[in-house]
Amino acid sequence: MKRAVVLTREDYKKSVKFALSLWYVGKPKGDWRITGTKRDLGSYITNWAEGKLAEVAFGKFLESNWGVKAELDFGVYLGAQAVNRGDMVAVEIGGVRQTPGIKIDIKSTKPASLWAMVDLREFNSRRYDAYVWVKVGLPLNHLARPIFEAVKNRNLAEIESRIPSLEQVNAEIAGFAYREEVEKWRVFRGGRQFLTLRGQKEAFFC
Repeated sequence: MKRAVVLTREDYKKSVKFALSLWYVGKPKGDWRITGTKRDLGSYITNWAEGKLAEVAFGKFLESNWGVKAELDFGVYLGAQAVNRGDMVAVEIGGVRQTPGIKIDIKSTKPASLWAMVDLREFNSRRYDAYVWVKVGLPLNHLARPIFEAVKNRNLAEIESRIPSLEQVNAEIAGFAYREEVEKWRVFRGGRQFLTLRGQKEAFFC
């Protein structure tokens, strides 16, 4: 089974444009999973783009290993209401389009991450049947300074022309679990320290 996935420049551009669209329609800017504070434009775009790249990577993973084509949702919807559905709208198997049998939540994580985690509040408020973790190697400095000038001017055509030229983004499908397995996991509170596999203390903020 091939877990490594290469994401193209078009995948990257589409994900960044999706993140910018969310920013403009007034989606909540708070980073409630980590600090509860309002995110700046750069971190907001990076978080959402990384999440979408994880979904695209998982779709390519399904197709390359089993020939399953995943239809992802890049629609932007008004309001802050969360929709309790999986990240895949539909799948195509043998030329037949159908709704997925289970709702899957695709999580992005950093390339060096050793942990599969689900935010407890999200886990309790949104019911998914299974979770997938994808390591996405999106550089933190992928947005160059000129793009912020275009954003301030609200010039969408200029924004697209200034999206940096990343020829590819590396991603890896890192894990999978059904909901009943996640229900048995330990709960870590915000700021609590725990030991890594190397015996070192690390802080986890939820």
